[in-house]
Amino acid sequence: MLTIGQAIRPDQVHPKDGWLNQYNEYQDYGEVYVVKKIKKACRSYQTFLTDKNGHKLTPAYRDIGDFEEGLAEFVPMKLSRQGYGLHGFIDKQGKVVIEPKYISTDRFRQGKTWVIYPADSHYGLSYIDKTGKEVYKIPIQHYSNDYLIKNATINHTCNHDTQEDVLWWRGAEFFILNFNFTPFVTEQIQRSKHVTAFKYQGKFGIIDPDLVLKVPVALDAVDVDYTYSGQGMQRVQYGNKYGYVSPLTGELIVPFHYTDTRKPTNGLFWVKKNDKWGCIDKTGRLRISHLYDEATGFTAEDRSAVAIQGKFGHIDKTGKVRTPLTYDFASYYQHGLSMVRMKDKYGFIDTTNRLIIPLIYDEAFPFDRITTIVERNWIRYELSLAGREKFMGFSYKLDAVLIILGLLLFIWLSSLIQRMISKFRPVR
Repeated sequence: MLTIGQAIRPDQVHPKDGWLNQYNEYQDYGEVYVVKKIKKACRSYQTFLTDKNGHKLTPAYRDIGDFEEGLAEFVPMKLSRQGYGLHGFIDKQGKVVIEPKYISTDRFRQGKTWVIYPADSHYGLSYIDKTGKEVYKIPIQHYSNDYLIKNATINHTCNHDTQEDVLWWRGAEFFILNFNFTPFVTEQIQRSKHVTAFKYQGKFGIIDPDLVLKVPVALDAVDVDYTYSGQGMQRVQYGNKYGYVSPLTGELIVPFHYTDTRKPTNGLFWVKKNDKWGCIDKTGRLRISHLYDEATGFTAEDRSAVAIQGKFGHIDKTGKVRTPLTYDFASYYQHGLSMVRMKDKYGFIDTTNRLIIPLIYDEAFPFDRITTIVERNWIRYELSLAGREKFMGFSYKLDAVLIILGLLLFIWLSSLIQRMISKFRPVR
């Protein structure tokens, strides 16, 4: 049995199949043949599906690919308006099962294949089943700088239009929308419970265990360490913008709208847009408008410290202001208290904005534990939640001043001693 692409020789044809001599290439699929007649290599050729006796089951096509799972890719004689072959699928009776409307595709595997087609200014990629029904579509519109039609090169093997690729060249390397892996890598991907992020030529893509590409190879970063991710969303970067994908399915949940993001807390994600912070939930829905110059995560007290034009206060998860934005600084809440500053003095308020510990301290830290450190009049104290002080020593600033004074005194004394020695040294 010969494969498509091999020239037939008379001594390779069985006597009962002598009619095959009129064709340059053929492929035997048991009950049917795919045969090709080449008039001018790479320019003029015809391909047919025939029965065992040479009766044509299809009109002349430019090419018919290999049968897999009962279907074969084909390209009709009529080209697209752009001069490219259009790809569809036929069965072994010659019936067109999937109309030829795709720029490129591949044989079926496990009941599905990928297809490439024009999508506005891009080429898009979808996966279809054996009836032509779309089972997944990459949201190519969110990858605005990649896979543009104007930058694409479409190439196929001479005489074989079904052996085709759509390429995007970046220097000496090319990128493709459809990705094929080595058998070893394929086995690793299929063993995974969820999706796999992979890297090619400095860019990342995401593929699931069924080898469905969920994100094209266009991402600049994937937050694999979950520094900025969590609660059902994983941060990804495209250019200088951030979005989120599902770590289970790889599907894009939040498009690339944001210039910065924070680690999620209590079901909300702080995201920055137009230099202002706002909050989205794990579905990408905007829950708190982009109003704030600064913002902290939500703590157990259902509070976040926020700032507008240098004035700080607190909001709850509904976005309601719970502490007026009147402070020069306000920290996150811990153990029910937030550190606040007014006129260069620090104190602590509760969630009702009641001043629990007065504004008397020159330096202070939030209550990350049940005690914190404060300074007043160059003295350090350990401060309890009830406001009780325990002496800890002098301020580090005072220590630094004393060290500097001691050093200056040492230098002065050394200089004085040198002058005295010089004064009483006998002249020779």
